[in-house]
Amino acid sequence: MMKRIAIIAVSAIAIALICSAQGAVADTVQNRGNIVERLDNFNRRVVEMLAEGNEASTKGSSRFKVIFLPPPLGNLPDYGFALGVGACGLWKTQNDPLLYTSRLPVSVKFGLTDPFSFEAGFQPTLYFNRNALKVSAKLFYRHRNEHYFGIGYADGRAMERDRAVTGYQSRRLGITPEVEWRLGHSNVYFGAVADFGYEKLCDAGSYVAQTAEYMKLGGTAKESSLTDVGAGIDISIDTRNDMIVPRQGFTLDARALFYAKAIGSDFNYTRITLDYRHYATLGGRNSILSWGAVSSNVLGGDVPFARYANVGDCYVMRGYYGYQFRDKSVLKGHVEYRYMLNFDTLAGRMLLNRFGVAAWSGIAFTGRNVVRYDAALPELGAGFRVKVTPRSHLRFDWGYGTATRDVLFYVGINELF
Repeated sequence: MMKRIAIIAVSAIAIALICSAQGAVADTVQNRGNIVERLDNFNRRVVEMLAEGNEASTKGSSRFKVIFLPPPLGNLPDYGFALGVGACGLWKTQNDPLLYTSRLPVSVKFGLTDPFSFEAGFQPTLYFNRNALKVSAKLFYRHRNEHYFGIGYADGRAMERDRAVTGYQSRRLGITPEVEWRLGHSNVYFGAVADFGYEKLCDAGSYVAQTAEYMKLGGTAKESSLTDVGAGIDISIDTRNDMIVPRQGFTLDARALFYAKAIGSDFNYTRITLDYRHYATLGGRNSILSWGAVSSNVLGGDVPFARYANVGDCYVMRGYYGYQFRDKSVLKGHVEYRYMLNFDTLAGRMLLNRFGVAAWSGIAFTGRNVVRYDAALPELGAGFRVKVTPRSHLRFDWGYGTATRDVLFYVGINELF
């Protein structure tokens, strides 16, 4: 493990050095001012190109173009080291200077672990009629290894993580289309959302195969399946200054999805989520404070175990293994500080300003419903950042879950929230 971490860290520093030193071999020391100028111009062009993905362009061009995204590489405690490719199509659905640019990002990621894991995703977002109509979707296929420790805090603490005992393989296909209408000229959208999903569960561990929750899915210890069909509503507000690297503003998303056997789902249940995230700069654009809260809830007496709310995901609670703690209601709160170095010197512009740090803390509450939380799971974390492009950071994070005393290591591209 330490050898792997060292290789990743050395690779990150090498990327930063290469990005910083471009053109330097062909120039002399007397031309160092020109080197800095070329780097600044290159960075400015990259920023302007990527900014078209989330701002109204004054050109109003509907010409389709493709940009290649930073490779979705990373390391997750649950799935190991992964490497992939990504690209994003950008264009306007109409020649309107006030219309937001539509996006079609696609990515493929492979987990370099045993057993094999694989993930592909496509998340188009299209804007029409001067941003009055937004059509989006999330399509993904995941082939990866999961764990099930039981329901509730006590089971999550009691079970020892063991692939042959608590593990199972998940092969999941999901499609979530959404249509939203804008309220006047505000930042508020409301609309309808649907969810179609199919998951096959294979190679269940000895503990998983004998639980009542797994048996309820039907099938055998070798193979079982789960079909989700749901529909609901969504309300969102987004005042962020940037969708990729937000520094100011907030986003709020509230949605309710209803799954029913009458429309093809295997189970009858309801999922309600509320996600709030806020961003502010502290003394400069390189110093950012972000905070937020997420409430995830499933209602009904017929909820499949694989759809319970959970603690332990890389987006908020990075101090706990994924799905280690599941229950019907989970409330998470977090605050994170990020700082990129900002030296107004040649060394700073050439190299040092490509590095930064981050630190965060959070807490999650789990329980049977929103008024009956029976466990608290605090966490702490710190990270190291390497700027790959002006809007992309290579991220190294260490999360510590105080309830389990696990120290988990992550590597990824861009901030998580």
